[in-house]
Amino acid sequence: MKNTFEALAEQAKIKVLQITENNDTIARGIYLPEAVTSFCDNNISTISYPDTGVFVLFQGSHASSTADKYKPYINTNQKTNREIIFQSLNAAAQFVLGDKGHTNDWK
Repeated sequence: MKNTFEALAEQAKIKVLQITENNDTIARGIYLPEAVTSFCDNNISTISYPDTGVFVLFQGSHASSTADKYKPYINTNQKTNREIIFQSLNAAAQFVLGDKGHTNDWK
């Protein structure tokens, strides 16, 4: 069964991007241009209007990040346990690949 964002991408005919290493897909996600994001945590909410859109990293993607803010989203196998929204493709690539990640890693 496809997750919600994969189904959304298919329905909207949005290309699913991925990062591969050694012929294995280690991360998947979609870019949503001109998206508006809303976050709510501990009764605090934020609405964001990014200049270029957002990137949604799918659940089950590899995670190299060790930042404390992402620890609740990473399981013991270094995979994401839910979708994560990033303000850019570069930010998502760096989360997946560490400091070596760049926009051109998404194919």
